[in-house]
Amino acid sequence: MDQKDYQRRRLVEWLTAEVNRQVGRRCQVAWEALDGESLRELQRLLRDLDHEKQMAVKQARLQPWRR
Repeated sequence: MDQKDYQRRRLVEWLTAEVNRQVGRRCQVAWEALDGESLRELQRLLRDLDHEKQMAVKQARLQPWRR
């Protein structure tokens, strides 16, 4: 197994764990069917969404009257 396959496998494992964590249940998604670039874009999307969620929670705590 070369380095590229190893990185791809780690990325698929990360995506599976992160989606399961955010959704709260196991999702049956064939991440292996996507190419490496699509997997990285999906990873970036999940991180961006998590960051937006954290910022919204922080904003709601700081200014609860502005909902």
